[in-house]
Amino acid sequence: MMTLNISIIIPCKDDCKIIKCIESINDKNTGIVIVFNGSNPRFINWVKKNNVNRKTIYLNIGKANLALALEKGTWKAKNNWVLYMDSDCVFEKKAIAKFKSAFKSGDPNNEVYKGDIMFIHNGFISQIIARSRQHHTAEQLTAYKPPLALSKNIVKKVGGYFFNKKLIWREDSDLDNRIREAGFKIIPVKGGTIYHGAITLKTDLRSTFRYGIGGAIAKRLKIKLTEVPRSFGSTLKSQGLLPALYMLFRNSFYTVGYCYQILKSIPDPGSEA
Repeated sequence: MMTLNISIIIPCKDDCKIIKCIESINDKNTGIVIVFNGSNPRFINWVKKNNVNRKTIYLNIGKANLALALEKGTWKAKNNWVLYMDSDCVFEKKAIAKFKSAFKSGDPNNEVYKGDIMFIHNGFISQIIARSRQHHTAEQLTAYKPPLALSKNIVKKVGGYFFNKKLIWREDSDLDNRIREAGFKIIPVKGGTIYHGAITLKTDLRSTFRYGIGGAIAKRLKIKLTEVPRSFGSTLKSQGLLPALYMLFRNSFYTVGYCYQILKSIPDPGSEA
């Protein structure tokens, strides 16, 4: 019987935790594609020096564009099955084996496979952030990454591409919507668990601001996005008062990012002389 293997796609700009991520990949037949996403040469050389995995393929796309990094990495991968991962996450010991089992026992031409993400915290603030993240990214089954695995064979059914390079943020919300519209099933992979490192307040709010930018770009391009619960009420019901209050604060940064991009896209009347 032919061995079927997975390639793991990891976009990364300057996150040193990527080495821990790679070290958690314990399947020797698994391919790795690291896509340097706006990285400087010093960081690129550092990763290559500290990465002992010889199955790694390196790709440098130059200017930062997460959607482009993911798309380029997908097609650079040698294996037909790909698994999307983030550089600040690590795999549970048997997670990759669980994804391979899901592919082999399932119907990859009509399904995609979603694992669990657990948010680690190391203090009071990071615990609140972790609980808010758990609510809006992990409690509802979606085709958001990470971890998300799929077969490249389905590309024609989802529009001929996986990630739209024009949508630099919220790229997986777009993919999720196209997967659903194509009629694919999203299959939960029990045991396909990854752990996300503790998130600082600055990092979370910066990401939220960027999601707002992505939302505005999608609006302008008329790209439909999948939305997940992230209101005060839904967070209160799921996670309690403090995460709900934080979600209100967090959502304001999304709004600022959204408005920033909308205003940025408005032509300056004075430039039309």
